[in-house]
Amino acid sequence: MKRNFTHVLIILVSLIGLISCKENEEKQDHPTKKKRIEFSKEHKELEVFENYVQKVEDNKSLDRVESLFFTDATGNTTEAFAWVNEQMEIVKLQETFTLVNGQKTERTFYFLNGLKSVSKSFVSHYELDKPYFTEERSYYSLTGSVIATFGRSANTEDLSNATFNVKPKNSHAHQNALAVIQRTGDFETRFRGFDEAFERKYIVFGTEKQTTTVAFNVETPILKQLMREEKKQLNKPLEVQFSPITEADGFMFQALIDLKFPS
Repeated sequence: MKRNFTHVLIILVSLIGLISCKENEEKQDHPTKKKRIEFSKEHKELEVFENYVQKVEDNKSLDRVESLFFTDATGNTTEAFAWVNEQMEIVKLQETFTLVNGQKTERTFYFLNGLKSVSKSFVSHYELDKPYFTEERSYYSLTGSVIATFGRSANTEDLSNATFNVKPKNSHAHQNALAVIQRTGDFETRFRGFDEAFERKYIVFGTEKQTTTVAFNVETPILKQLMREEKKQLNKPLEVQFSPITEADGFMFQALIDLKFPS
């Protein structure tokens, strides 16, 4: 217990050091800013974690990285986003997982010096006769253990009026979101073949568990090689650069920008 408290204290000191200046500015500009969670005396020290989350959200200098959009064999989809600082460290990581039945889970993670400090999980149960929405937040020590977990629920997507209650400690895993961003494990961009749909040509990447399609309209030398040697090149790793496109009618797809074999 004493060791646990020491870790909590250390991470609190680190967080306080990062946000103290920002808090002073906010007190002058927004003296009556409403807190998202009203912590009891027992968990009062966790306010600094929420302040750090707000600092990250307010940081406009972070670069946003978008993953490819992956689909598994049953039609469930996964995508992720990362926000990185000038040192190329991930400060915020977000993953969205949507089931074919309409249930959607969005997990967001906040990192301090490479360590997970806060995670949020929002689940939308659209597939039910009566929609049901839940949110859960967990706070972490330097060892990665959960200090505390809070949750709330409602029958509407807007949970702002719902009260957070203490829940059993729950650690939200971020490794899958990281794999989506880094294209590792099940989310490697290996050559899986070609496809055509909606008058567009697509190249398919992925693994046996997760795939993604990227549209192209110019047959570059490497694409011509893959077409000639499709069976021979199957499952070969490729480096992919793409751009997400949304057309006027709302149709979205991924457009190929560059493609090459790993050096």
